[in-house]
Formats: sequence, structure tokens, C-alpha cells
Amino acid sequence: MIVFEGVVKRFGATEALRGATFTVPKGVVAGLLGPNGAGKTTTLKISAGLLRRDEGRVSVLGLDPWEQGEELRERVGVLHEKPAYPPDVPAKVLLRHLARIRGLTWEDALRAAKLAGVERYLEHTPSSLSRGYLQRLGLAIALLGEPELLLLDEPTANLDPSARREVLTAIKTLGEEMGATVVISSHVIPEMEQVCSYAVVISGGVIAAQGSIADLATVLGAEVEFLVSSRNPRRLASLLIADDCVRGVEVDGERVVVRASSRMRQRVEALLEEARANGLAAGWEIRSRSLGEVYERAVQASR
Repeated sequence: MIVFEGVVKRFGATEALRGATFTVPKGVVAGLLGPNGAGKTTTLKISAGLLRRDEGRVSVLGLDPWEQGEELRERVGVLHEKPAYPPDVPAKVLLRHLARIRGLTWEDALRAAKLAGVERYLEHTPSSLSRGYLQRLGLAIALLGEPELLLLDEPTANLDPSARREVLTAIKTLGEEMGATVVISSHVIPEMEQVCSYAVVISGGVIAAQGSIADLATVLGAEVEFLVSSRNPRRLASLLIADDCVRGVEVDGERVVVRASSRMRQRVEALLEEARANGLAAGWEIRSRSLGEVYERAVQASR
């Protein structure tokens, strides 16, 4: 879906990207994660064909973004970090106009508005919309034509907590309903943990890590939690904490929460299988892998 190989981008004497190499597979909601100034926006603009790379190879949907940018942008939706709209033009008029430019109908524009959750506010002007619904309008514009790929640059930046939740909910719904590949750049890691299944971590213009959250957690030794059902949770907790592969346990009603390094997952599962054979464990599920811990470990390893 997206392939970067040895990509370099310079702005004068500053290298924004220094040999960036990564892939984003089809169908994922991917977080492009890194601190401010890491190269996230540059990466998205190169992906959309809005910036020309200085070195390396880029393929997006099988196309070169710079050489075949017009063709590519017919299949890609982009939400920029700081979009600007005519302040006094109703959202309905703006959407209809942009749909016509792309050869789409009003029905197409209305579907995009519904997907973004802004259909009730189409008579409003951008200047009268809350920050959250202004971002939803931006999502609707990005969704015109039902693109195969969405590139969202800091979509929750400068929003209050309520508006952040609104936008994240809309993004999560889009990923589920459209089946499109979504790339979200952000430095707010806890938010991305709610929506992302895949991550590309960038630091100082260099790719520090990439892969599914589960795979990265295992490779980087991030922590994983097991939620174990038990008829005798205290006895099970005492048994598990005695093994050095377990970092910690907590009894929660008739369940035991077991924390361990992802690298110890198979050992913990072997312990739980034994406990189940002895009647101490009824079943379990993996509740979480911390994207925040994956991010921190990836950045530290790249230094």
C-alpha cells in the first residue's frame, strides 16, 4: 500500500528524513508516531505527492506519488494538520463544489458527510462550527470519492478533550465501515492506542520501528496483560507470581490480571495451560499491549 525505501528529504541544510524505510500494508489503521519535528508531516506530504523526495523510492497504491500525483490523488483522501476553509461559505456549498471538481454528485458528497458524522451541520459555515465538527468537515472532504487510502495529519491537534473523542470515534468508525487503509500522524500516543492496529515510529527523520502492535510489543519486550478467569483467583495468583516470567498479578473479583513481558508470552501461556488442567484457570484473554510502551522502547532503541 505504502512503501518507502531509503527516502531522504532536505530543507536547506536540514534533513527532515534520513533514509526512511518502511511499509504500511493494506487494510490497517496505522499510526505514524513521533515527537514534533520527527518528520511525520513531511512523510505524509511525500506520500500524497505534495513534496518531492530528494533520494530513495516511494510507492503508494503502486504509483510514484510525485510522477503520478494526479492519478494517485484521485484514490487518496488527505486531512492536513491546519486546513483552511472559506469562513462564511456553508459546509453544504463547500462540499458540493469540491465534489463537482472531482466529478462527483451531491449524493456522493452527502455520503461522505454521513460517514464523517457532519451531515446535521451542513447548513453551518466553518466559522460557526466547533473545532471537533470542523475536523469532521475536513474528514468529509477527505472522504469524497471513498478513497482507498486516508492520510490524516494530527487530526486531533488543538482540540479539547470532548472534540478529540468525537474525532477519534469518527476515525475508528471509518476504518471499520469503509475498509480503507488509514494513516494517522500523531505525537499523542494514548489516543492512537484506541484506533491503531499498526505503527510506524519515526524519530529524528529515521524510522525507529514498524509493524503490528502485537509484533512490536513482542520484539521490543513491551508488557502484555492476561485476563484469567478462575474459581480460586487468590490461589492462582500465588502460583503465578512465584514464577520469574511473571512481572505482577492482581486479583479482580473472579479474575486474575497477569502482567508479563511479551517475550515471556509462551511461558505464561504454558503456566496457564497447566493451571487449567489443574482446575485453577477456566480461560483467559490478552487484554492489552501498551502502544505507549512500544513507542518509548522503539525511540530509545534508535538512539
